[in-house]
Amino acid sequence: MKYVAMDFETGNGYYTSACSIGLSYYEDTKFVGSETFLIRPPDSVGKFHWYNVKIHGIKRSQLENEPTFDQIWQKIQNKIQGSILVCHNAVFDTEVLCRCLEFYHLPLPTCQYICTVKISQKVWPDLENHKLNTVAQALGIALNHHEAGSDAHACGEILQHALRQTGCVDAIELAEKIGLQLGHISPQERRGCSSTQKTQSKIHSRSKHHHKKVDAHAISPQQRKEGIQ
Repeated sequence: MKYVAMDFETGNGYYTSACSIGLSYYEDTKFVGSETFLIRPPDSVGKFHWYNVKIHGIKRSQLENEPTFDQIWQKIQNKIQGSILVCHNAVFDTEVLCRCLEFYHLPLPTCQYICTVKISQKVWPDLENHKLNTVAQALGIALNHHEAGSDAHACGEILQHALRQTGCVDAIELAEKIGLQLGHISPQERRGCSSTQKTQSKIHSRSKHHHKKVDAHAISPQQRKEGIQ
């Protein structure tokens, strides 16, 4: 089974302000490589917000000669197509992916995805919280937090730890065992990664702030993934 652990950093409240993407590739339980790209967002997203820059350290002026997302997509599309995406707070990263593709009038890939926030809440419920740095530290995973490549690799390693902890052979078996429904992206439809009905009430009390709706076009810095990570 092919997994692509993915993390985006954004410049401001717009999903299309993606300024970096990190990707780590796995085949079953084997890590096979990684890539990190800086992204030049479209001019229409405006200035970067100071809070976002404080988080990831990327300034808009650094990106003048970097490729736009549609150019990067040509390099990574075939790796994502048909894989299972692995993200920490997947509702954020998958939304960034889809919005960037839609901006450039590119079709969505067909793939599934799983959220490592939800995995860690189910597999390690007694952690102080389930932010990426907290989970990574608990599992002994090296992390340069908010560097997209490092964040993506940590997501992939969290999944691998969860597979070993539960004795599952892949993410599909893991999702069934812990009561998750894999998310789905395709040109025809999108479906979120969510708890199955039998465990929804148990998990809701711990994670209700992860499911807040955001504006159809933008998110405030306080609502971005920093709320989880």
